[in-house]
Amino acid sequence: MADTEVYLDIETIRRLVREGKYYFYVHALTEAKKEGVTPEDAVYVVLNGNIIERSPERKRTLVFGMMTSNIPLHVVCDYSNDDLILIPTVYIPSRRRWVSSQRRKAKGEK
Repeated sequence: MADTEVYLDIETIRRLVREGKYYFYVHALTEAKKEGVTPEDAVYVVLNGNIIERSPERKRTLVFGMMTSNIPLHVVCDYSNDDLILIPTVYIPSRRRWVSSQRRKAKGEK
């Protein structure tokens, strides 16, 4: 299997997060705070949500889940480091870019 086809499954991501092997980029924390999202919300979504997109060439996955407040949340998980999940960004999906919280709009789609 080529490097570009390698991806982590959700259970491996969850295991690393449960073990405390994750790190939020400052950008993720800043953007989350603007939307009233806490780091605990993001961890909850990773532990309870599902992968909705994969970017194996970038070694990233997009996890979707509902926060305990029943608000949808997207958490980008970067697995370019073997033993650590990096979280570069966290955001509430926008209707401008998403048909639903789990499906991105196609280019030109309104």
